[in-house]
Amino acid sequence: MFKLIRKIIITLENSPTNFYLWTISFLSLIIIRILIENWLGIFSGKDGVYFFYHVSYNFLFFSTTYFLFLGIIKKYLGVSIKKASNILLWGYLVILLPPLIDYLISHGKGFLSFYGLHGLRELGQRFLTFFGDNPEFGITYGVRFEIALTVIFILIYAYIKTKKITYSLFLSLFAYSILFVLGTFPSWITIATDGFSKGFLAVNEIDIAKMFLTPVKLFSQDKGSFLNALSIKMSLIYSLIFTAIVSVGLFLNCKEKFLAFLKNCRLPQIVYHGGLFFVGAGLGIIFTHPIWEVDFFNLVAFLVVLLAICLAWLASVVVNDLADQKIDKETNEKRPLIKNVFTVEEYKTIGIILFVFSVLFSAIVNFKVALLLVAYQALAWIYSAWPLRLKRFAYLASFISAAATFLILVCGFILVSADQNISRLPFSISALLIIGFTLSLPVKDFKDIEGDKKDKVWTIPVIFGEYWGKVVVGSGVFISFILSVLLLNESRLFAWALLFGGASFWTILNIKKEAGGKINSRNIVWWILLWTAFYLFVLTKIVAESII
Repeated sequence: MFKLIRKIIITLENSPTNFYLWTISFLSLIIIRILIENWLGIFSGKDGVYFFYHVSYNFLFFSTTYFLFLGIIKKYLGVSIKKASNILLWGYLVILLPPLIDYLISHGKGFLSFYGLHGLRELGQRFLTFFGDNPEFGITYGVRFEIALTVIFILIYAYIKTKKITYSLFLSLFAYSILFVLGTFPSWITIATDGFSKGFLAVNEIDIAKMFLTPVKLFSQDKGSFLNALSIKMSLIYSLIFTAIVSVGLFLNCKEKFLAFLKNCRLPQIVYHGGLFFVGAGLGIIFTHPIWEVDFFNLVAFLVVLLAICLAWLASVVVNDLADQKIDKETNEKRPLIKNVFTVEEYKTIGIILFVFSVLFSAIVNFKVALLLVAYQALAWIYSAWPLRLKRFAYLASFISAAATFLILVCGFILVSADQNISRLPFSISALLIIGFTLSLPVKDFKDIEGDKKDKVWTIPVIFGEYWGKVVVGSGVFISFILSVLLLNESRLFAWALLFGGASFWTILNIKKEAGGKINSRNIVWWILLWTAFYLFVLTKIVAESII
């Protein structure tokens, strides 16, 4: 019998697969699980919004669990990622059982299955008694069977791999502990957040239900009834946890590729995009005076959108790198594609994944923000990719980049504003930003002069030459600062605009080709961001005083 089980496991481990086959199979299991749940419930009282959040929650929950156990199997049993991934995928057939078991035991009535909601005093008891004595609510018969089967499978699999019963028992207990924490996760979150004010031992089931089962309001946006509440709130939390787990896993198992990709992320642009998002949120607060609380879920939602924006930028980097290989061979030879750290197919896959999760994470918080990030990606595509490849044309290229980055600011504005639209975003500010971005963004083109020439990309430095290109771009940046005085109609900004605009102009004129120079084509963006940040601080203070 033991030999037969071992033979079956070896066969399952070596199942033919690749990333796309795995993805389709994994998603298929989740979709079938959702279909079974709702079919048994005759699809009663459910709309499209409910199903979106139900799918997003299930996907993120099961993905998080999957990658946790993938890491455990690899680390503690020494199984390769491919074999561990295969055996887990087969094991995930177990997720189809809970709704069926609950349906049969309840004679078609069904049980209310979600999480165990318990205070800190009760959690220990529930752990020792396999979730307690009420399997018709929370952690139901079906879920308990699913967990028990998983723990038994880990025990058998560990023993087959190690032949050590004590080690296998320990690993199965570890697996049960993880599943217990996941099965009672809202309890731990509530204890962690409310414990400081109320007392960790005083947090009870009512507090947990109040935090997770009440209707959701993210900033000024009502997200529906209590039917969606748990799915939305847990989707937000699992978005961050899933990203953290995957990032750690990639660092530990694909360190060279992971670090190469991070080094290629253009950190100044990450800071720039994050700054635009914060500025947009600040403008939304200043001009719409929204009424919402700075609570746990609003903070998490804000972080999730910020993460989505970073992923959107990274997806655009992939598109740009794929299209710019000819240029990068001349001027950016350290980029991952040029160094053959990734194959072209691997890089394309990474870009697709980043784009999908950017849209998914933002849609969990706000559908309008998700649409803006799709539009952002569309602009990035026509900017970089053939057949349009509009980056070839000076100022048209920077205008498209300006429009794309302006959308990031709008994401922040819409997210926090009282009416969830841009009706109260002043035209003067919008015009200033788009014109300023269009005039200033060519500053990034000095590092690619040789490559752009060969690829017939007509940037300002290519058209005017290096010296006069500095003059033209520096003048554009200086004009952007002065325009802020005119468009905002604030004379008190004039001296500051002269100071920081002049500093930016001088900095651009002193760009050196050498990478080791204090001001060079590789770090010039940091310098301009520094002067802009100083000016924005002054501008915000003066404009805020005027509004008040």
